[in-house]
Amino acid sequence: MYLADNEQDGYAIAADEPRVRYRHCLPFNRPMIADEFDWATSNVAPVDGLVVLVSESTIDQLKMPLDETFFASLKANASGTIDELTLTYVIVPDKCEDASDSLKALHLKLCQLAHSNKTVHKGLKVNHVVIGGDQYTQGPKCADVATDASDLIHYLCSEHAKAVRHQAFYFGDLID
Repeated sequence: MYLADNEQDGYAIAADEPRVRYRHCLPFNRPMIADEFDWATSNVAPVDGLVVLVSESTIDQLKMPLDETFFASLKANASGTIDELTLTYVIVPDKCEDASDSLKALHLKLCQLAHSNKTVHKGLKVNHVVIGGDQYTQGPKCADVATDASDLIHYLCSEHAKAVRHQAFYFGDLID
């Protein structure tokens, strides 16, 4: 299921990948997302993993616009059909000159947070994937990064990654 408010992109993704179903949903509208989650679990299949795409500017002091508590409540309301729900935040840079440096700093903060995080939601496995500067979201390297990030996200949502939780993965050049 792909939830977004841009129908053109949604249908393009669904056309490119036949296993994807697009559903119109406002990005940070909690009641709409909860309704779509309920619809998917009732009419399609149990939800194994959620991927939330956020831009760097929407993160407020390491608090995501849609936080773990919200997704834990979705899992709790799913009538016990889900043993463990994988939540992967994919963080992409804003269009600015210093995005790469700020994303590196964000990555390090997320790593520190993972080691000191005492508020673990039962049955929720959270990871972060940070995509580096413009050279990784545009141009010739973009396709490689997109494929690698997609493979990582599929792995994180799979049964094989049960032990991978509260990790921050960074796609970018750490050495200038």
